[in-house]
Amino acid sequence: MKLLVFTYAPAGLGHLRVTDALIASLPKDHPYELLGSDDPLMTRIHRFTSVNPLARKIYEAFQYGLLEDIITKFYVWYLRMNSGDVYKKMLQFIDEHSHAQELTVVATHFGLAHQIASIKNRVRKKTGVKIHIVVQVTDDTSQHVWCVRGADITFVPSKRTKDEILSYASRVGIRLNVEVSPYPNSPVLTKVLEEKNARAGVFVKNSDKVINVIVPISGAAVGLDYLAKLILEIDRLSKRFHFLVVAKRSGQTKNFLSKIGRARWVQLITGRNDNEVVGLYKQTYRENLIHIEITKPSEQSFKALIPPYMVGGSILLFTKAIGRQEYDNIFFLRRHRLVEDSDEGDLGTIESACAPRCVMLSKDPVEAARFVIKSLDTGLFERMTKDFSYSPQSMMTSEISEKGSWMFWETLRLMDLI
Repeated sequence: MKLLVFTYAPAGLGHLRVTDALIASLPKDHPYELLGSDDPLMTRIHRFTSVNPLARKIYEAFQYGLLEDIITKFYVWYLRMNSGDVYKKMLQFIDEHSHAQELTVVATHFGLAHQIASIKNRVRKKTGVKIHIVVQVTDDTSQHVWCVRGADITFVPSKRTKDEILSYASRVGIRLNVEVSPYPNSPVLTKVLEEKNARAGVFVKNSDKVINVIVPISGAAVGLDYLAKLILEIDRLSKRFHFLVVAKRSGQTKNFLSKIGRARWVQLITGRNDNEVVGLYKQTYRENLIHIEITKPSEQSFKALIPPYMVGGSILLFTKAIGRQEYDNIFFLRRHRLVEDSDEGDLGTIESACAPRCVMLSKDPVEAARFVIKSLDTGLFERMTKDFSYSPQSMMTSEISEKGSWMFWETLRLMDLI
């Protein structure tokens, strides 16, 4: 019997969201287990480089060229040399599941993927249990650290990323099987709305209906000053907006939540830990018709693959990108004409047969707030939710589809990995 195991890491909410989406879309009643990572180094690096501007610039410099090659080699060496605890966990895990003859490990973070790949042969010699490793890259990025020696298959969102990862793998002597598959979104978000044009109705000119705006706060709590100014300025310009802020209660978010929580049209939805926050985010979409989401161009970028007539098909307004992976995500959206810049030309007045799904906001929160109000007046938001040329047929390509989670499991089924 094959046992399915999901790994997850504490470095950011993105990996948890992808893991959650894949679990929720599993074939019915398929058994699985969770295996978490407690790598303190990766957690500290993620938080420090996300919040500290100087550290962030240095970290971004290490994500390109020769420096990336050096850092990747060192970090992979560090992971493999510190895989002793993972080896013990796997032996204990197998002992507790003595019926399992094979394990299929789904990794949404490169850390545990490298560590399990480094010990899988030792585990097989010790226990007789064969381990398969499936890697899901959580951004459209070809960062070399996602190149896992020993992985059975690596899923990426685009052919461009596939080609770049394979080029690097060939250069360093790693054999990889890379599959292009649409980014996996939660089935909660890809459910069709009862009224398909419900979102467009709220953006009709002169409407006085409330506009629901969800604002998920990142795991590293980045850009809180910007978000506070943006929310309060939009609220000053119009009383139609109802903000639902989803965040983890922590020392990093305490002052921000206290500041914006005093605003009349702000509802705070807070959790005690990352997993709870991921669940609250889905619950908020399930219980409210969300019209706009203000977020970073992180893994949230791929909600652009969800048509406006589905639960998760809100208009996406992106704040400043942080880190190479977010710039890569924006490039993916640009290639598919899914995003525009709010300060480019006359976006708010363009009469287009195909409005974008996302907009990059100005770095100035006051200018960004004015754009939001202008987009109501010009009808841009209405077109983005009503006239957008989405259809199930046109969406079904190797990179663009809301069915990415289903395609992921179908591929593994055909490979006999589940």
